[in-house]
Amino acid sequence: MPAAGAGGTTGTGGTSGTGGTTGTGGASGTGGAGGALGTGGSVTTGTGGSPGNTDCPALSTYTVADHIVLPSTWPASAGTVAGSGPVHIWDKTTFVANGNDLSATSQACGIVLPDATLNALAGGQKFHIDVPDAAWDAPTMPRFQFHSTQTGWNPGSTTTWDATAIIGVMIDPAAAWPASGTGLMTNDADGDMNPGYTGAPRNGNGYVQPPTSLLMTARADKVYLVSRNIMTLNMTRTTCDRQTGTVTVKNFDSHVVGCHVAGGQGCQPGEVDFIDSNRTKYTATTGTIDSMTVPATSTCQDVRNALPM
Repeated sequence: MPAAGAGGTTGTGGTSGTGGTTGTGGASGTGGAGGALGTGGSVTTGTGGSPGNTDCPALSTYTVADHIVLPSTWPASAGTVAGSGPVHIWDKTTFVANGNDLSATSQACGIVLPDATLNALAGGQKFHIDVPDAAWDAPTMPRFQFHSTQTGWNPGSTTTWDATAIIGVMIDPAAAWPASGTGLMTNDADGDMNPGYTGAPRNGNGYVQPPTSLLMTARADKVYLVSRNIMTLNMTRTTCDRQTGTVTVKNFDSHVVGCHVAGGQGCQPGEVDFIDSNRTKYTATTGTIDSMTVPATSTCQDVRNALPM
């Protein structure tokens, strides 16, 4: 902080007058008049230094970890009951700034889906599809580019962008999502030699693997997924390196495009179609996002650790 200003110098008092000399042989001399009392110097009050600068630095590039939570519902199907629960999504995004215009490159870093339940006809038990962390960490996972704008770098400023993430399938973002995954043009997003990206159904501890038919003579230990998520994000900076806000969902689409029978081979087309038609068809309209700045070298594992559930 700057030093406080110094006070003015105190004035020096005037010199006292000297008495007159006594006259010789005559009347006593009159004493000389005393000198005028000196005037004290004025005191100037110093001005304190200006407060420290609290502005956040403008950055040319920075990386963030995002955690999105989407309250979701889903309808009943031939093999499942209706339900609701939160979907958790993580991503890592690197921004390059040109003033308040931001160019972004993003990658998906994780998803946790809610439990779902088979209906009584299909056994009435819980099932849950995990997408292993290794899938998101794979170098083959796609990156997505988009444009963002902000009002500034300080707390209270806002950032807005539209983001599209299409994983495991080649489809126009504006196209209607097909009712079935049959015939979709897929790619191997996680590099495991299977279409889309691989989900692993839980088995045990109260969970069962999804049946491949209502006869329940076989169950799938792997499901191959594709997805399309299109969202608008509006955030407000709460600190220099943290933002929170809302998510508006335009599309939250998925399909099962393949599966593997536990203890067997790859699923037949009819088995794939059964699991796909009974997949959890999530509906989400709005959610929340928490975002924080992380090192540019952060991995998807770092992102998940930075903003846990």
